[in-house]
Amino acid sequence: MYSKKVLSMYSRTILVADDVPLFLEMAKEFFRREQVEVLTATSGREALDIVRRKAPDLVLLDLYMPGEDGDAVCRKIKDEYNLNSVPVVMMTSSDRSYDVQRCREAGCDEMIHKPLVREQVLSVCRKFVNLPDWSGRRVATGIDATYGSDRDNLVQCVLTDISVGGVFLETDQPLPHGSELHLEFRLTGDLAPIRCRGKVAWVNSRAKLKNPDGAPGMGVEFVDIKRLDLLAIQAWLKESPDAATEALSS
Repeated sequence: MYSKKVLSMYSRTILVADDVPLFLEMAKEFFRREQVEVLTATSGREALDIVRRKAPDLVLLDLYMPGEDGDAVCRKIKDEYNLNSVPVVMMTSSDRSYDVQRCREAGCDEMIHKPLVREQVLSVCRKFVNLPDWSGRRVATGIDATYGSDRDNLVQCVLTDISVGGVFLETDQPLPHGSELHLEFRLTGDLAPIRCRGKVAWVNSRAKLKNPDGAPGMGVEFVDIKRLDLLAIQAWLKESPDAATEALSS
């Protein structure tokens, strides 16, 4: 079984500080498939408190926030001996030279302009944080699993491939597209079983094969899974010699 110490090697924590809740939700979505832990703050003071308590691997900091602006928070982070190595990326929707200068003079490591694009954000973040590079990797398996809409009435199936985003279940009894289900499986005999919830992303039925070369069943996206279980999947994918670079179909 993977220890928490080993699993921590695959864990990254990113703080996103912005006073717009919708933006924070969008930022979480940016990192969903990267499986990093996203912390959020809605004010400068809250962001500084989280940095001091959690020491995240990276901070994304909006320039204008209530209570204390992002450049002031960045300056304090860089002035503290035990925090000054934490990378800070300033975010701003302004293109005024004055605001750009404020960010630079605060000592930030990088600056990005809003509106943000996922690929742009991930590209900048990878300069400072070694994000897992297997988020799209799929590994073929033959693992026995059980699933069902009722946790107490699960049916047998075979988990034929897996990624950090989800699995494909080979079964003659697929649930309809969009259905939520309970899923249980064990990666190897020496690992604890993984129990999680998923959502049917696509169906390959015998009557109408979406993938003619594939087995009947359904692609399932993880929607509720413990962080340690995701990290265990990441570690297993990283170590698997049969890893493919093709992402799960969706």
